Amino acid sequence: MIPRVRKVRIQAGEINYCCLMEDCPNNCCGPFAGVQRGLESLEGLKFSEIFLVEEDIPRIIQAGHSHYIETLDGRDYKMKLRDDGSCLAFRDGRCSIHQIKPILCRAFPFYIDMFVGLCAVTVCPGFESGWTPLEDVMNEIESAKRMYAFWLGKINSLQEK
Repeated sequence: MIPRVRKVRIQAGEINYCCLMEDCPNNCCGPFAGVQRGLESLEGLKFSEIFLVEEDIPRIIQAGHSHYIETLDGRDYKMKLRDDGSCLAFRDGRCSIHQIKPILCRAFPFYIDMFVGLCAVTVCPGFESGWTPLEDVMNEIESAKRMYAFWLGKINSLQEK
């Protein structure tokens, strides 16, 4: 079944989105395989990868979950995935580290697109579930900006090689 795409609406300083948290019918906001139709990573990365930004690593380690982290080359870190592409922190039908989840997960359902700017993955059931003041989703939007900056940094480092 194809997920239903919902329209993003903003009016009177509110967005027609409300994170359903524990009441969400989705068990996890990823993997992101459904987002990448028509896109391909130049580096061959899977869209289910959950790369960690610098501030994610100590937060996850200090909470006692270093076993969920792996490194690619000693510089880049990501969450470990199972063979099916699901995150290792996904346990018993839920994210076991929801309170300390990575910036990428915090950003969902928002992301920055180079063609149109701030976007949302509107198959998220939080859309059309209620209204939220835009100021209350600024943490998610800031996380999306942080991930965009992370990837811009990666692109800049490619140019330096």
